[in-house]
Amino acid sequence: MTSRASAGFRVLLAAGFLAAMAIRILFLAGFRGNFDVGAYATVAGLVRSAGSPYQAGVPYNYSPVWAFLAAGLSSVSDALRVPFATLVGALLIAADAATAFLLYVLGGRGRRGAGAALLFFANPVSVLTSGHYLQFDNVAILFLVAAMCAARRDPPRTWLASGWLSVSLLVKHIGVFFPPLFFLRGRERREIRAAATLIPYAVFAASFAPYWRSWRVLRAQVVEYRGGTEEYGVGMLRSIAGLPGWLPAAIFLGAVAGAILAFRTRALPSACLLLFLVMLIFAPGICEYYFVWPIALGSLYGGAGYFVYTLVVSGFYIGGALEGLGVPFAHLPGWHGVWWSLVLWLAWELRRRDILRSQ
Repeated sequence: MTSRASAGFRVLLAAGFLAAMAIRILFLAGFRGNFDVGAYATVAGLVRSAGSPYQAGVPYNYSPVWAFLAAGLSSVSDALRVPFATLVGALLIAADAATAFLLYVLGGRGRRGAGAALLFFANPVSVLTSGHYLQFDNVAILFLVAAMCAARRDPPRTWLASGWLSVSLLVKHIGVFFPPLFFLRGRERREIRAAATLIPYAVFAASFAPYWRSWRVLRAQVVEYRGGTEEYGVGMLRSIAGLPGWLPAAIFLGAVAGAILAFRTRALPSACLLLFLVMLIFAPGICEYYFVWPIALGSLYGGAGYFVYTLVVSGFYIGGALEGLGVPFAHLPGWHGVWWSLVLWLAWELRRRDILRSQ
């Protein structure tokens, strides 16, 4: 690459990141509140007053970590007289920026890594999930990607990867099925791999120990939580008379177990991307912001499946989602369109060469 072309690429890259940041800030500036941010504020108030986020009727489905982080942001909000939602949004933007940097590293640095970072940071699904919905799934994904960077070092930093996975589960346990996928493939002794796999689960379970007296609430709101009951994917089996109510969850668990076994020989980023796609295709319950899960790792690979999915989910967020932008256009995609775009993306990824295998 000539120095002029290299300089031009850097200018284009900087312009892309600045534009994406400006769009994210505009969304945050225009935020007018939603149910979930109200729930964050409620949980933060519970932590500040009673020390526990687990109260009957309070919609909190995760480990205590996010609740205490929200309480800290609430205290800062009161001290600085800055809106609570603004601080949450700023944290989410910072998390996405950190994820973009890790994707740059994971992509081998250079032009390819920089392109993956920008593709993620400017992706409208990522922008809308963080800026419009103010969902914190992206923070858990940040630590999942950090674990991936540690696992792909030479030699692999197995304990560091296990630690980052633990943090990811503590933030939001969307990566609960990933530890086996990380460590089934390792070159270390079997007992080391087993310990590295179990540590994130042990840490996650231990985080609830101070609240054991609220075990009924924990069981109902954390263990038994299944997402929304929209007409989507295998969840629609619940509407067929005669089928047991547990069938969608059983199909989901079977699909996840099969994916872990089938993808364990692929490069770790590809395996994790495929597992996310399988999880979303077979999810027994769904929320619209779950659709951000595969975006970060998908940005490493691009391709037709990634771009079709991005277009479909963006259209869904614009008009068809429950808490989307509400554009009154009847022909924007709905739940079924998103599901079929996931099937297309999975098929596309399964058919092509694993370009990160040797990196």
